[in-house]
Amino acid sequence: MEEIVLWKDKSDAQRDAIIEQLVGNDSTHSCPECGTNAHCDIAAGKETCWCFDIETRDLPKPEAGQLCLCRKCLEKKPVA
Repeated sequence: MEEIVLWKDKSDAQRDAIIEQLVGNDSTHSCPECGTNAHCDIAAGKETCWCFDIETRDLPKPEAGQLCLCRKCLEKKPVA
């Protein structure tokens, strides 16, 4: 949600980078559930990730080294 609220404060370059992530052109890995391109801000070197700002989902505890889901797969999971 924070991503949407802060959109107005982003530069054109920052907005373009976010759009590239959303459409899968800038990815860090493939989603382990559907295989499409996914982006993890942590894997990209940031201290936080976009998924930290959404409602907590009911997911099993991840195994060591498990990659995160893409936005579409994550949004399909039930809210915890």
